[in-house]
Amino acid sequence: MRRRGITVLLGAVLVALLTWQALSMDVAYVVFSPGPTEDVLGAEEVDGVEHQIISADTEYPSEGQLRLTTVRVKQSVTLVQALRYWLSNEYAIVPRDLVYPPGESEEDIAEEQEADWAESQSNAEQAALGYLGEPATIEVVADSGGLVAGDVVTAVDGTAVTSLQDLADYADSETTVTVTRGGTATEVPGVVLGQADLKSTHEDPYGIEIDTEALDIGGPSAGLIFALGIVDRVTEGDLTDGKVVAGTGEIDPEGNVGGIGGIQQKITGSAEAGADVFLAPAANCSDAVTVAPGDMTIVKVETLEDAVSALESLAAGGEVTTC
Repeated sequence: MRRRGITVLLGAVLVALLTWQALSMDVAYVVFSPGPTEDVLGAEEVDGVEHQIISADTEYPSEGQLRLTTVRVKQSVTLVQALRYWLSNEYAIVPRDLVYPPGESEEDIAEEQEADWAESQSNAEQAALGYLGEPATIEVVADSGGLVAGDVVTAVDGTAVTSLQDLADYADSETTVTVTRGGTATEVPGVVLGQADLKSTHEDPYGIEIDTEALDIGGPSAGLIFALGIVDRVTEGDLTDGKVVAGTGEIDPEGNVGGIGGIQQKITGSAEAGADVFLAPAANCSDAVTVAPGDMTIVKVETLEDAVSALESLAAGGEVTTC
């Protein structure tokens, strides 16, 4: 009996050690948690130098805030930690390969995040200028189907065009495109515009500058808030109506807002920052409502125009489309 008792005890100790080892092993997941938020209508200081995030030649003040949102990523996660995080709505457990694709180094991913961050600002500026009604130039980026890099598209089949949206109906069929090339109007027949590499650039009469040197952030999801910050900065009135407004969402140069990751963590971080309103991409609404605080309005947006209209409606005491 004594020998059997010792055997059982040793077995129990061995099982406990193996269990502890298993629970302490890293798993192939990362954890998203709420990150800091930043007011794009404000300024940050670096080495004693103040950097105003959005500026223009002529500016109008706002009493409220427009806060971009972020998530923190915890890369090393044990099984016991993963189980604990999984039980909390404040965190998200995500397969590592979705965040850090195999074959890509941390340096590669950092470069991609930096490129996405820069593109989000460029897209935000173009979306804001388009919303403000500034004229656009449609330029050919690369040689294709008779078009030459640097050509400026002015008409398709004799119809004047002023935006990429004007070209949607001509994407899949052969057309005659009128371009300005070397200062001369030139007709190019047989062009399939859906195969052309084009970009739309709006005139900027405001002298808009976006300075993010003080922000250690990457990725594309701040585009919507940057665009709103530009609109608020260069137009009279206070788009925030004195409120703390937070939000997220990719934006393209035409002002369309796309879904992002980490919406629940961004809403949690916004609540901690005192946000009254959160602007959520329509694609993220189903996740957003699962963590929405009762005193926060979660506004559903699909375009920059939706977001501006919603904030104007809230300021006037009107209704908005919520998630």
